[in-house]
Amino acid sequence: MPPPPAPSPSDGTHQNLALRRRFLMTIMAASLLWAGVMIVSSTAGWLSLGRTQESNTWAFFLVVAMLLLAARGWPGRFTLIAALFFLAVFLYIGAAQFLVPQDSLRMLLFFPSVGAIFLIFGGIAAWIAIAAALAIFAVAVMTNHVAVTPLAATTFAITLGFTGVCFHVFSIQARRALETVSQQNAALDVAARQDTLTGLLNLRAFREAIDAHFADARAGDPFALAFVDVDEFKSINDRYGHAGGDTILIAVAHTLKAAVRGADVVARIGGEEFAILMPRTELPDALGVAERVRAEIQGQAFALAAEALTVTVSMGVTVSRTPHCTVDAMLQAADMAMYAAKAEGRNRVVAAPKGAAGLS
Repeated sequence: MPPPPAPSPSDGTHQNLALRRRFLMTIMAASLLWAGVMIVSSTAGWLSLGRTQESNTWAFFLVVAMLLLAARGWPGRFTLIAALFFLAVFLYIGAAQFLVPQDSLRMLLFFPSVGAIFLIFGGIAAWIAIAAALAIFAVAVMTNHVAVTPLAATTFAITLGFTGVCFHVFSIQARRALETVSQQNAALDVAARQDTLTGLLNLRAFREAIDAHFADARAGDPFALAFVDVDEFKSINDRYGHAGGDTILIAVAHTLKAAVRGADVVARIGGEEFAILMPRTELPDALGVAERVRAEIQGQAFALAAEALTVTVSMGVTVSRTPHCTVDAMLQAADMAMYAAKAEGRNRVVAAPKGAAGLS
């Protein structure tokens, strides 16, 4: 039987990517709004960007709008869209250093841009962006397009570097925290699908496994279910206590896993009841598997309180290929067949009658 899925590092990766994609779309929308405000303000005469930078702002607005639509329509192109967006951001901010001398604080636009790159792409890309920002700023200062004192230029460079260090540390810690949360969520999901006593799947997970095989059944590929109930289990609990009963349940679970085929799925669905899902199996083969399981369990001598205890099981088997079948119908048919096995004297396998609850 395949074990329940372990927490996967890829789960954290997918969540990380989804979070970065949402963040990218948020900052793209904010950039679009900012560019729109600048365009309206410049057109109304409230701000003086100059003809060239006003044209650049229009171009930036249109590029970001198209990239935002692309990000919504093609989420798989996240990396390319993000790279194009930040390239447009740096071209626009870089142009501002040379074309808008009346804005003495325009170099501060590099700070949020670099921080966003840290959170979207991580350290390497962000430090390259910091180097590019410092280079653009240095050229603008040396060509007298940005008029600052040496002290102010030094303060800008140091502050941008310090901001980079802070964002670098934060981005690393954020990724680690996200991975931890993802692993914890995956572990909780496994626990919610696993029987704590035997380690088998529980009823919820078993129903999910059945659902996954219905498409094959609709295509004419049948699958079988078997319900397994430990005979006289109450007397075992009464004689050996619940600890003894638990020991028997664990031993029966191990025997079931060893006796079924590799593709079969075994679950504990409650109390002393177990279930087996047999993919792509017709009724004769399903009965053969069930009979082998029954014989294996009967042939085991379970050690309990210094005694060798023999345990038997009653089993009900059903197979379905019809498009009208439901999970509940199959479970009910297998359950009724199992109770029929009990009524016929226990320690036997009984097939559900054809036509029961829409079954074949």
